[in-house]
Amino acid sequence: MVMVTALRILRVKRDLTIKELSQKVGVNTTWYCRMERGQSYIPPHLRQKLADFFGVQISEICDPKTGWPILIDNQCRSS
Repeated sequence: MVMVTALRILRVKRDLTIKELSQKVGVNTTWYCRMERGQSYIPPHLRQKLADFFGVQISEICDPKTGWPILIDNQCRSS
């Protein structure tokens, strides 16, 4: 089973690398990578900034209270 975050899906849809997105948003590349992989929460000062960048509500990228990224089940199942 492969789990990805909404952040990753949104970034890939924009055809951006992690480095490119990090530069555009103004966040450390390693830190962003950890958030995108669901290994770190999104700090309060970045939640609205990322939501605005992607044109979505905060609740679409993370839990508004805790900041933990929204996980998407992207599992491919064979019949």
